[in-house]
Amino acid sequence: MATGIPLGILVGFLSGAAFVLCLKSARNNDPLKAGTSILAIPTSCFAGGWLTTLFDVDDILSSYVTALAATSIVVGAIPLYALVVSVTHELMADS
Repeated sequence: MATGIPLGILVGFLSGAAFVLCLKSARNNDPLKAGTSILAIPTSCFAGGWLTTLFDVDDILSSYVTALAATSIVVGAIPLYALVVSVTHELMADS
């Protein structure tokens, strides 16, 4: 359990960064980069497979997933909010 929280924060930061790159690519009308960024998110959440080989997943799973989710949400929330506001302003200007 002691390693689950720091590991979840680290991997959550990487997953959140992948999500932010996906948002940026989608906003710049680059579907290939957006698609590859979406595919990178599950890989980064499970740490590319090394997580299950180095740690006993049953011992760290709940603390890891909690820290992962919280960190990913914190990293991705502000860019997602900015994107929603930007798209809303564009839609309101067009109508």
